[in-house]
Amino acid sequence: SLAGKVAVVTGSGRGIGKAMAIELAKRGAKVAVNYANAVEGAEQVVKEIKALGNGSDAHAFKANVGNVEESEKLMDDVVKHFGKLDICCSNSGVVSFGHFKDVTPEEFDRVFTINTRGQFFVAKAAYKRMEMGGRIILMGSITGQAKGVPKHAVYSGSKGAIETFTRCMAIDAGEKKVTVNCVAPGGIKTDMYHAVCREYIPNGDQLSDDQVDEYACTWSPHNRVGQPIDIARVVCFLASQDGDWVNGKV
Repeated sequence: SLAGKVAVVTGSGRGIGKAMAIELAKRGAKVAVNYANAVEGAEQVVKEIKALGNGSDAHAFKANVGNVEESEKLMDDVVKHFGKLDICCSNSGVVSFGHFKDVTPEEFDRVFTINTRGQFFVAKAAYKRMEMGGRIILMGSITGQAKGVPKHAVYSGSKGAIETFTRCMAIDAGEKKVTVNCVAPGGIKTDMYHAVCREYIPNGDQLSDDQVDEYACTWSPHNRVGQPIDIARVVCFLASQDGDWVNGKV
C-alpha cells in the first residue's frame, strides 16, 4: 500500500506516465500529475484518480522539465499543495531517429535537454524536498543498454546516461535513505507505439499496424506486446516498502 504517500509523475498526461499515475493512486498515493502541453490529458488523469474513491487524490501541475527553474517550481508547488513529497517518477522523454552524420546540434540538444539533463535536475529538485526514505525512479530504455540500434545514437546515448546517474545518485542519496532506481522498457504500446516501433523493424514502414504487433511480439518470451500497466506495476513495486532493498538498479 502507498496510502499516505505523495508522488509526482512527470509527463503523466498520456502513455506510460498516465498508467504510472493511475496505478500509484489505486494503491493509495496522492499524485501530482505533471504535464508540459497535454493539459486535457492531465486533467482527465486527475478526474480518473479522483473517481477511484479510495482516499487517493490528484492535482495537475504544468511544468516543462527541460527547464530547471520550472522543475524546481514544480517540486515546490507539489509540496505546497500536498504537504510533502515521497516519490518522484521521472517519466518525461522525447524520441529521436537518424544517422549520426545527419544529427544537428539543435536535435542533439532537444533530446538531451529532456531525456538526460531534465531527468538529472528533476531528481535533484525532488531529492532536496524529500524526507527520509523517499523514492526516485528514473526512465531509461532498453536502447540505452548493451544492444546497439541503427540510427538511434542520440536517443540511446541520452538514455544510457540515466543508468550511470542511477548508480551514482543511489550512493549519494543513501544519507537520507532515499532509493534511486531506473526502469528501462522495451517497446510499450502507447499512442506513439506503432510509429516508433516501425523504426526498429527492417522495412517497418511497409507493415500494417497488425503486422508491427505480430513482429514485436517475438521480442518477448510471453509473445505479446508490453502495455503501460506492465511498467506502472514495476514502478509501484519500487515505490513501495517492498522495494526498499532495491537500490541503484536498472
